[in-house]
Amino acid sequence: MEDFNFNTYDSENEDVLRAYQLESKGKYAEAIDAYKKALEKDPELGVVYKHIGNVHYRLGNLKQAEEYLRIAVEKMPTFPTPLFELGLCLYREAQIKKAITCLEKVIQMDMSILIAHYWLGIFYYQYGFPCKARDSFRHVVMENPDFTIAYYHLGVANLRMGNFEEAVENFTTLTEVNPDSPTAHSLLADAYLNLDKKLEARQHYKIALDLDPDDKKSKNGLFLASDMTDDVI
Repeated sequence: MEDFNFNTYDSENEDVLRAYQLESKGKYAEAIDAYKKALEKDPELGVVYKHIGNVHYRLGNLKQAEEYLRIAVEKMPTFPTPLFELGLCLYREAQIKKAITCLEKVIQMDMSILIAHYWLGIFYYQYGFPCKARDSFRHVVMENPDFTIAYYHLGVANLRMGNFEEAVENFTTLTEVNPDSPTAHSLLADAYLNLDKKLEARQHYKIALDLDPDDKKSKNGLFLASDMTDDVI
């Protein structure tokens, strides 16, 4: 597929360069005006629609962002980046099914874009497809074991599906990287508790409570993991 480096589009247009500089400085309204000036001279500059869409996205103007990103996708049908950004925008608008369609197309265009797999996993999970979400997150961590946040989402998907052994592995990795995260320890304890490994569950609930004494979920979990003869605090 085509390289999606847009420099060949940007560097040849003074208006686009000026607009991008304004955008980089946070002068978003001025940047939009400058991008529109470039479009007045050449309405076929698909990358400019992409830029305007991204500026509106940063400003929280999601409808305007969607409008411009759709035009960018139409003008640049072989480039995955505008389609990816449209998918994120649609997700923010709670149009999750359409967002899923966008990211599935992105991955069809270029399987190597791991961030697309990651966000597609989130979309799948939010839409109620934990099995597909698990597959997406598995792909991410297999391709890049250092993509640590994916272990959190993979673990959550596995908990929901009842894959508790794998969830233990996922959350163990997370606690190794983030030992001060009460959430990671609490979720690891949940996975152990579902395996009826109460000793391990208690250990991690207690760590979670040491890190966050107000964690009611871990307090409840620690009570459930107790043998009723132990002090639970």
